[in-house]
Amino acid sequence: MRWTLKNIVLLELYALLLVLLVMPGGVKTDEAKYLLSIPYPHPPVIRQILAAMKSFPYQEFFARMIFSSIVVQSVWFIRDLGVVLSRPRRAALVSGWLFSAAVILQSGTVMLTTLTAVFGLIFLWLAMTPSEPDQSTSPFIGLLWLFGLFSAFQTVLYFPLVWSAQVSARASRTKALIYVGVPILLLGLYSLTNPLVPASILKLSGQDSALPASLRFQNAGWIWLIAGSGVGSLIGSWGLIIGGRRDLQLSALVLGVYFFISSAQYYAILFTPLLIGGVFILLRQRKIFPALFISLQAVTAVILTVLFLPPFQVSDARKVMEKLRARGSAGLILIDGVFGHEWQYESRVPVRIYSPELSSDVEDLAGAIVCTKKTCEEQIDTEKWVRIENQPMEVWVRR
Repeated sequence: MRWTLKNIVLLELYALLLVLLVMPGGVKTDEAKYLLSIPYPHPPVIRQILAAMKSFPYQEFFARMIFSSIVVQSVWFIRDLGVVLSRPRRAALVSGWLFSAAVILQSGTVMLTTLTAVFGLIFLWLAMTPSEPDQSTSPFIGLLWLFGLFSAFQTVLYFPLVWSAQVSARASRTKALIYVGVPILLLGLYSLTNPLVPASILKLSGQDSALPASLRFQNAGWIWLIAGSGVGSLIGSWGLIIGGRRDLQLSALVLGVYFFISSAQYYAILFTPLLIGGVFILLRQRKIFPALFISLQAVTAVILTVLFLPPFQVSDARKVMEKLRARGSAGLILIDGVFGHEWQYESRVPVRIYSPELSSDVEDLAGAIVCTKKTCEEQIDTEKWVRIENQPMEVWVRR
């Protein structure tokens, strides 16, 4: 018991470190969508939980810490999967998750991909765990599948693992079809009732449509490399190839196609659970030297983290809003130019688009005008507004 508590505390400290690694730069646009509960095509479960936290003090840190803790503490599923291994080999399996560059880079972010990867890891554990089959777990797998699908659409990419988990639980074919198919049907019905869903899917699928195939393969290659920190990527993939597990191979194929279509770097963590499955196969076959694997994994994780970690600089939105709060600026914030949802998150007052055609009534309610473009001085009445100097962009406050 004492050993378990000690390791839980150490893992929480590691989770805190991963939060502090990404937090200094401020909230990103996609993170702000979740924190503000802005209407978004992802299903509502996690979004509603985050929405309930809007009034919490230090909401950003609290949300990041919850996400990071869930990702890091999920290593206990991996440890249980490796119960058939010797202690050094079990430590190597655990390091495959904790020293994944994707886990290091993504755990502290408020992105649904991190929690989706945890769903994938749990489904992997259910499909591969060497415990006795138990039909009573079949409904539980179905409920977890439903919860995952209504948390993030990408959970559907783990369909082969979910089916395999139902087979491992010795569910009848009829029950397996119900527990796997009904949640997908419900998700489809939800999507049809939400016009944002098809519009967003079309938009996302078209973002990379202009990229040449060579660049798509290159981006997918980086995602694969980050997912397992290089060493885990190679060894885990080899285990997937020779392991003979059709469920893992099919899931890897589905994810590979998805990465080719939409090659955002933060999707890398989705592939990490499958690499863990491949590493487990080779460890069980005694084809990996645990100490060497852990050492190389740690070194490559540090290298890839340094290469892909965003620069330690505060976002323009946070800099500007902190300056305006320090000056006691009151009223609407008008922004001239393109801006993301992070401006809405950092501001304590409403944010609206500014244009010269804006009615005088609205402009009179404003306390500041921010120009994300090069300049907007020609559009502004300098008798009413004065520019704040030493800002990352033009910021005007009422005289």
